[in-house]
Amino acid sequence: MSTELDIVEGEFVDVDGRPVPAARTGRHGIDVSGFDRDTVLVAGRPLPAAFAAPQYAAGDFVISEEIARLLSESRVPNTERNHRARIRVFERWCAERGRVALPCTTATLIEYVGWMILSDVYDPNTVSDYHSTVVTWQERETPGNTRPGTIQTGKMIAAFRRKWSATKTEKQSPAILEADLEEMVADCDRDHRQGIGRRDAAMLTMGWHLLSRRIELARLVPVHAELHTDGIAVRLVARKTRKDGSVFEAWIPARDDAPHLCPARRLRAWLEYARTVRMPLDRALFRALNKAGQLQVRLTPQTRPRHPDGQPKADHEIAVEEWVELSYLSGDAVNAVVKARARNAYRSVADLSEQQRVESGYNALLHEDTVKAVTAHGLRAGGASALREADVPEDQIAEMGDWRKDSAAMRRYFRRIRVRKQNPWAVARAGRMQERAAPL
Repeated sequence: MSTELDIVEGEFVDVDGRPVPAARTGRHGIDVSGFDRDTVLVAGRPLPAAFAAPQYAAGDFVISEEIARLLSESRVPNTERNHRARIRVFERWCAERGRVALPCTTATLIEYVGWMILSDVYDPNTVSDYHSTVVTWQERETPGNTRPGTIQTGKMIAAFRRKWSATKTEKQSPAILEADLEEMVADCDRDHRQGIGRRDAAMLTMGWHLLSRRIELARLVPVHAELHTDGIAVRLVARKTRKDGSVFEAWIPARDDAPHLCPARRLRAWLEYARTVRMPLDRALFRALNKAGQLQVRLTPQTRPRHPDGQPKADHEIAVEEWVELSYLSGDAVNAVVKARARNAYRSVADLSEQQRVESGYNALLHEDTVKAVTAHGLRAGGASALREADVPEDQIAEMGDWRKDSAAMRRYFRRIRVRKQNPWAVARAGRMQERAAPL
């Protein structure tokens, strides 16, 4: 009995002495190699889409300018800026050596990674980040998402990391503990420049209690920080690990135990000043101020918006959303605020001996070297360390700080605390102290 579609058995052909299945076709030349025993076709009807090769037209590959703009806006601005800077380094390196940057060969990638390692300028994490950026760029910008081989470069970076770790440690900002924070906020209170001291105090206390990254502080807007009598409800929309764009809701309680460090009081003081200079509620919460205390925007030749042909826009051509973007401080600007406040705060404790600073609980302000190493990340590390010192569970700290629960970076902050509490000598010393304190 015959139907319109007749499926035949596959045959084997001899290739170099090996039996290889031939392509299976039906009576009408249809390739049935993708069929299985559960495939059901109805005679006289077209093949299902899964088995029929689509006939694309040019329109199937085109997107409109409006949609292209949405696609461009889907990329996180700060991450995209970092990626572009890394790609420019790679393109410049390729141009100097007469190599093709896009698409690059595996040999070019190997040579580039080797150059970074031998330059003695980059640490292993930086080499790894630049390598990943180049590979991702190759995939994103080439037809078919092609990429150079990475097996060799992965091994090179791993070997570099082992060798580097034998004599060096990763550069980390010292944690800004509560004693350090008190001195830095006190420096803000001594600042007589209009509004700047209030802004910086709010930035420091919020960053410390939120365990936030510097870019998360920079991207806050006033409507994201809702003040209440007993604290602040904060919405963080620039969290690094939330790739789906979801918002993180946080609560920072008011601190009656330390009013001078209370983020609610400090934010209220800053917003009180901000209203006097008519700061818009839909732009950045922490704004740049000039010497007269007036609002500024981050409009420089580098940040000025451009037309599609690359020409810079005149002020009257800049769109509203572009002015909003220009109102944000950069992550580097937030970092500069933290570093400056740490330097100023150290001057007020410099007359103490280092032992006295240890006994006072300083960490970031311990000595000149630690002060020089302070960055905005010290707020994040210090707040997390304070919570762990108070025996807050690690999973709760991870959620607050936007870390994975098994984050090695987070646990690095806690290792010293955990070792100190569990160290046999520390346990023995605590036992002796209890014995001495017990009544006779």
